[in-house]
Amino acid sequence: MKPKKILAALFAAFFIMLFPSNANASMTVGILKDNAPYSTFYHRKARGLEPELARKMTDDSVIFKAYDTRKQLESALKKRQIQIAFGSIDAFNVNQDVFDVSEPYLYEPNVLFRRSDGKKKTIKKLANKPVGMLKDRNQTYLLKNVLLKPRYFKNIKAMDKALADGKIYAAILSDYDYSNYLKDHPEHVKAADATNDEQTAELFVKISDPAITSSQFVAVTYKNEKLLTKINSTIVSMHDDGTLQELSQKYLSKDISLQ
Repeated sequence: MKPKKILAALFAAFFIMLFPSNANASMTVGILKDNAPYSTFYHRKARGLEPELARKMTDDSVIFKAYDTRKQLESALKKRQIQIAFGSIDAFNVNQDVFDVSEPYLYEPNVLFRRSDGKKKTIKKLANKPVGMLKDRNQTYLLKNVLLKPRYFKNIKAMDKALADGKIYAAILSDYDYSNYLKDHPEHVKAADATNDEQTAELFVKISDPAITSSQFVAVTYKNEKLLTKINSTIVSMHDDGTLQELSQKYLSKDISLQ
């Protein structure tokens, strides 16, 4: 190769190093593998509200990595295996001395409830008593903040049985999980025979209290202020243009994009 061509090739290589092309830029996002309707990951395909949200946040291609738990998501962030973590993560359950959280993109309501034959009918009377929650959900901080003792269950069926057996005094679910469970279990909504004490005892009753607040879902980053600023700016824009409202309606059949 002639000296001029060698010099030109070296200059071109140096230019590319200084000003890399964004043509193949990508963003690596961590999600929960089995967290419908927020995210699922099967056959190498990410589906759900949060994958769609991530794709709408950037013009770059998005690479998804799926994890079983939120602790695994946090570990992947610290190891820089992912840049952003989505996992219907409540801002109050994140160690913000270590991680950075975005502006909330959804506010998921929570429902605290008891059986109709339950003796503890208020949060005050439930103080220091065991209250059930799903082990992969977000309400730990919320329950402890109102002096309730979380007891963790793998699924709602097991939690329902514990409630019936008197092992817990009440339980908490997201409004989405609560509504879906009642659709499949009408015995907790209305007794077939209103004069039957056993049937009426099975009815679920909501415990209303302003302390039972919504979970604030956020994106989580690790030591990347530039990325966090970009995410926050995008979330604000999505609130303003109705994108978050549309995603919420699409996947949850209601708008929970505003507090």
